[in-house]
Amino acid sequence: MNKIPYLIYLVLFLSACNNEDSSVVSQDEVEDIVISNITKPKGLYSSSLGNGNSLNNIEARGSLVRVKWSELEPQQGIFDFSKIDSQVEIIKAAGKEWSLGLIGGSSSPNWLIEESGADSFEILFRNEPVIIPKIWDSIVNEKLKILATALADKYKGDSSLTLVYIPQMTSNGIEGHFNGVKSDVLIAAGFTPDLWVESVKETAHIFANAFTNKAIAVELHEILQDASIPERIMNDLWNDTSLEQRVGAAIWWLSGKTSFQNNLVNALTEFKGDVYGQVIGRSDQTDRFENDDYTTVFEQAKIIGIRYIEPWEYEFVNDTFPVEMKDFNEYVDTIYE
Repeated sequence: MNKIPYLIYLVLFLSACNNEDSSVVSQDEVEDIVISNITKPKGLYSSSLGNGNSLNNIEARGSLVRVKWSELEPQQGIFDFSKIDSQVEIIKAAGKEWSLGLIGGSSSPNWLIEESGADSFEILFRNEPVIIPKIWDSIVNEKLKILATALADKYKGDSSLTLVYIPQMTSNGIEGHFNGVKSDVLIAAGFTPDLWVESVKETAHIFANAFTNKAIAVELHEILQDASIPERIMNDLWNDTSLEQRVGAAIWWLSGKTSFQNNLVNALTEFKGDVYGQVIGRSDQTDRFENDDYTTVFEQAKIIGIRYIEPWEYEFVNDTFPVEMKDFNEYVDTIYE
């Protein structure tokens, strides 16, 4: 476990400051300490709400609420929060918490391209052609800033909202990859590692600056078969003192497998910041897990240092692994107390 909880840093810092010899606090130690009073989520949340039955499971601490940008802002500057509100009402009635997943990419509103003139390119997503706005076109983040401000004005005061995923201009609009799209297609569209890194970081800044009291997550995958691209994103954001260590990395492909994106798995294990995860599939899809064993996701999460996992709704409704789920919740409560 390489993720040292913030509280430990704070205790060490205060103890050192109370020492008569203040020189015991080195410059390096001071730079490692970032004061932040937000509460970050930990434990198990359902990856989707469905009819809300997943929240009946005692180990489900909350649920992810997913919503498309095109649903939130069907007309430019006109917002409809009903898709969020209807789900949050169910979650709050169950006395649970929620995280927010904003879906961009092919679920961005048509007006972004047709009216605002954002540049775009076409890819195949699940064998269907879709249009992806280019995140490196300045218009895209300009419009995302307006969206983030509207969302924050409405929800940042809600203490039951614990995590906000940034939208990404990718195939499914949250995950940071293009689902098998060939590298030459991306390069022909103008993709470069530097453009991608800087643009994703800009989106993260926009949402962190809007939701100043919330944890923020950026979902990461290898791109162009290169783990250094997501590694740059997560480390640059975590080490940016203006963000107060509120922006963490997320992986929606937690499987227990070390052979899948192994370079990024290694980078995440060494990463000093917060990591959030979603399980790659349902437990009955056994081939998706190391040795066909679903419980390896919890083992891998502990090795990487993942504080929060979203198993699929299926696991909570069917109470598939009650012992392992209870153990993980108790484990993160101890580690991230």
